Amino acid sequence: MEAIPNKVVKPLRPFGAKDKWSYAMGDFGCNMSFALNSYLMLFYTQYIGLSLTTWGVIILLLKIWDGINDPIMGGLMDSLKPGKRGKFKSYIYFGSFLLVVSGAMCFLPIPNAPYWVKILVCVVGYLVWDMSYTIVNVPYGAMNAAITADPTERAQLSTYRSIGAYIANVVIMVALPLFCYDKANNLIGNRLFIIALIMGVAAFFAFQILLKGTVERVKVEHEEEDRQKYNYWKAMGSFFRNRAAVGTTIAAMASLIMMSGLATATQILFQSFFQKAQMSGVISFVANLPMLLIIPFVKPAVKRFGKKEASSYPLLLGIVAALMMVLLPIKPDMGGLIIWMALSVIVSFSFSPFVMVGWAMVADCIDYQELKTGRREEGTVYATYSLGRKLAQGFGASIIAFLLLLTGYISENGAAQTMVVADNIRKMIGLVYFGGLSLMFVFLRWVYNLDKKTVAEMEQKLGRSNQELVNQPNEED
Repeated sequence: MEAIPNKVVKPLRPFGAKDKWSYAMGDFGCNMSFALNSYLMLFYTQYIGLSLTTWGVIILLLKIWDGINDPIMGGLMDSLKPGKRGKFKSYIYFGSFLLVVSGAMCFLPIPNAPYWVKILVCVVGYLVWDMSYTIVNVPYGAMNAAITADPTERAQLSTYRSIGAYIANVVIMVALPLFCYDKANNLIGNRLFIIALIMGVAAFFAFQILLKGTVERVKVEHEEEDRQKYNYWKAMGSFFRNRAAVGTTIAAMASLIMMSGLATATQILFQSFFQKAQMSGVISFVANLPMLLIIPFVKPAVKRFGKKEASSYPLLLGIVAALMMVLLPIKPDMGGLIIWMALSVIVSFSFSPFVMVGWAMVADCIDYQELKTGRREEGTVYATYSLGRKLAQGFGASIIAFLLLLTGYISENGAAQTMVVADNIRKMIGLVYFGGLSLMFVFLRWVYNLDKKTVAEMEQKLGRSNQELVNQPNEED
């Protein structure tokens, strides 16, 4: 009789640079697809021909559904038996194939189609892309809490995730305006389909690097009967009683309204006020440089002060800068552009620490809920957090669309807005920054309750340390 080979048992690879850079590629892939959303409103209103009101209603309804399906995805991950690739990787693997083409479906060039066909293509294209993105993004975000239990290393993962997103956004910010605007500052919409398809392919390869280079070290085994007892609504209820999760979710929603909602408004500002649409990407890149420059300081700041403290106090600088955006008499000349860029840099700097460590704060919220309930529900906690982000993106895009109407903006005019309207748009952007940053500060300081000391005590009660995780056996055939 042929002998049955024994399984080789070896320790898990220690957490290191391979995990961090591979995890960064995950958000690079996500944002190669997601960051194109900043062009959706311009594409459908200035090129396809939908009215701004129609667009505002469509995107609001779509984002509500977008938010609802995230917790459904999280519940599936927590209730179903993990696949052979692990609890999260199977979903990312299959979803990465769908994202290759679904992003391009959002940019089908049909400006001469009947109005109802334009609406149908917009809705269907977005829904297909959204489902594909959810299948990838929710498991990817929840993986942070499974790769390491160490608070500082989670902050590093969050930082590297932000690096991946930043690189993708730089490509889109700098390169796309050069290809998508003509010399008269008007959008060349028929090029976006090919661009989206190319970015889908780039995203696919980025996800394969993520899958190969990361290890799930924090594993909580459940008996089969426990999985059958999983209660989605009970898990959701636990989330909303999780003060830390609520605090960081509201802060993230405010940041998303600013970052996603104002991305399109800022492009319109450069179209109509400064009249430098093709340079908008380079200028936006300079304004967002603080997000890159603070990276070396994130780890020591978190280690010294904690994630809550490091991400909240800088917001006060941004609140002051946002007020100056509204109150200063900024003119549409080079001097005004320099002032606007300087204020934008300060605003960007103020919420960059939260962008860098926010995902690690969610991982801490997952542990906090486990401590309170005795159940580890990475999928549900992250997905419900993601629901808040998606609702913010929906309401943010709709709110910005309707605020643009109040400024007197006429989408059919493209770059040819009156200077009064263009100046109103400038002030509107400053007011949204002021409101968003103020909301972030309030919820991070007085609702989110996991300071440095509390996080250390929580991990001690859960009995987790990275050395214990590294020494866990890893079974391979």
